[in-house]
Amino acid sequence: MVPHGICILRDNGPMERVEILIIGGGIAGLSTAWHLARRGMTDVLLLDREPLPGFYSSGHNAGIGRQLTGKAEHTALTVSGLQRLAEVGLLEPTGGLLLGAEAGGTAALAREAEAFGLRAESGPGSTVAGLRAEEHLRIPSDGVIDVDRMLAVCAEGARSGGARLRFGCAVRAIHPGAEGFEVETDQGPIRAARLVNAAGGWAQALGRLAGGLDLAFQPLRRHLVWSPQPWPVAGPWAWWADRPFYLRSESGGLLLCCVEEEAVDLPPRGQQPPNREGILEDLSERLKELAPDLADLPIARLWNGLRTFTPDRRFMIGADPLNPRLFWVAGLGGHGMTSGLAVGDLAARALAEGAPTGHLDPARFA
Repeated sequence: MVPHGICILRDNGPMERVEILIIGGGIAGLSTAWHLARRGMTDVLLLDREPLPGFYSSGHNAGIGRQLTGKAEHTALTVSGLQRLAEVGLLEPTGGLLLGAEAGGTAALAREAEAFGLRAESGPGSTVAGLRAEEHLRIPSDGVIDVDRMLAVCAEGARSGGARLRFGCAVRAIHPGAEGFEVETDQGPIRAARLVNAAGGWAQALGRLAGGLDLAFQPLRRHLVWSPQPWPVAGPWAWWADRPFYLRSESGGLLLCCVEEEAVDLPPRGQQPPNREGILEDLSERLKELAPDLADLPIARLWNGLRTFTPDRRFMIGADPLNPRLFWVAGLGGHGMTSGLAVGDLAARALAEGAPTGHLDPARFA
């Protein structure tokens, strides 16, 4: 059975041709398209089956610009990515507050901040009243990302540079060959010399169809909750380094997340994964432990998004070792928005110039 609702069907209509075909209209695909266009590579077409950019993961996240990730190869990209976001006016510089529920909970992140030259302010307890912590680590250069504008800036930049973006166009089948790919879509066939897999949760299925690695990607569901409860802190978001929980102010209220990772079936076209029953009870328990003053806050909205990981939980950026005409920009696992502009630049340099991608190269799975 072919996954993701793809049926093997050849179209006898005229064959559209393109040098680079990007499949996936989230931040990975859009940023790659934009940075290719900035390098003068204009024979680029991006496809996404949904009508809007960032329909699944990129458009369903908290917009937290957190640079410290716990992995040096990722943090190099989140630091660069956040700097780029600030330069183009897509970052609100609120700062970020990393909390340790237990003594030593922020120690590893403090060392990481020092290694990357990030200014960090540490001390006992929490700097925000009502949040329980033994210690804190404040990163003044962290902030909140304007996600919608970020997606729009990448899309507009790609288009103005000559790339074509085609939303609402679903892939039916991919036929790899010695000189590239024949891709069947519901809007006709396309022949591409190179194919970029930026398909998020569907990266595994696309890689297999394109004659590349068949990796066990993990699409995981994470819920977000918005409360109209006024949040008096006009300052940093708060994220517990040793507990799965964060919160920040949003639209006059409070945005909260238990940072859960739940395996879930990929949804059909036009739909999101269902919310899990019981998630609000989990949130209440987390609040009782870490922010008891908020334990009974009213809830106005609940939604979720996908976070997709490679088997080793490192980004996957580079040419496929089985089919070098296939290029991966996948597995960004919750760091896509913060790292996105740097990821797109790295992918474009690798595609245009053969720039190395180091520990993120797909060859590690060969």
